Amino acid sequence: MRTGRLATVMVVLAATVLPVRGEEPSALGVVSFYNPHLMYLKYQPLVDYLTEQTGRPWVLRIARSYEDAVGDVCSGRATVAYLGPVTYLRAHELCGAAPLVQLRTRGEATYHSVVLVRQDSPVASLAELKGKRFGFGAPLSTSSHLMPRKMLLDAGLVLGRDVECRYFWHHERAAKAVLMGEVDACGVRDLTGEKFLQRGLRLLAQSPPIPNFPLVVGPAVAPAVREELVRALVELPAQDPALRTRVAGWDEELAGGFAVVTPAAFASIGDLAAQVFGPLWVKVPEQQLQCGPGGP
Repeated sequence: MRTGRLATVMVVLAATVLPVRGEEPSALGVVSFYNPHLMYLKYQPLVDYLTEQTGRPWVLRIARSYEDAVGDVCSGRATVAYLGPVTYLRAHELCGAAPLVQLRTRGEATYHSVVLVRQDSPVASLAELKGKRFGFGAPLSTSSHLMPRKMLLDAGLVLGRDVECRYFWHHERAAKAVLMGEVDACGVRDLTGEKFLQRGLRLLAQSPPIPNFPLVVGPAVAPAVREELVRALVELPAQDPALRTRVAGWDEELAGGFAVVTPAAFASIGDLAAQVFGPLWVKVPEQQLQCGPGGP
């Protein structure tokens, strides 16, 4: 059911931008962070903007999994991909994918992971989650898996023994699982967490800053296309107040615009992933990164 619905949404998304001059559309690839409808609302304005500013058609390509998003950018199915830091590092290892620009959500080069519990939960610290159930997003998620796991480890908890790990593959699903009592706590990105603070959850802990999301290109993307993307996303809004206003009207995640970034910005995340998952994490299948029996 889920696969069929996602495929339907993909067809709708691809039809929203009509090819011009008979060109094959370029694709903005995105990881399935949220449900398909929310993904469309968040990212289709960026696709429309790229079509207008580059003069050639763009479509939105939603990957079914984080691993699929890596495959899309490395194979060229996605011209550029909007990836979390961990997923970008995976793509870099696989094919040499490189970051072009980085989000500036609320003007910041970083964001946070948050751990949430129900407002009526007696849990007052991470250490008190011993014996509880914890909801994660996807195994390759930075803010819904890597950072929450690190926070739990730093609290002295052994995952899979002291804490039961459950995976919901989307940030919102993990948060809703806490509301419904399926798990006792969850880890999600800050913007998702803020929304659920008004729906019955409360903040238990917040991570240190995480390097914000990059837009990533595969090795086959021509230098001219890379320059075109940087110009559209960084240079033109800096020069044109009308474009800055337009960008500021996008979803809050994107409304701060973009800035040029280098691979060095994400080195600390690679070190953290090696510490939590093991030194070979970047080559291990995504599902094997899950905590519990047989996992790291």
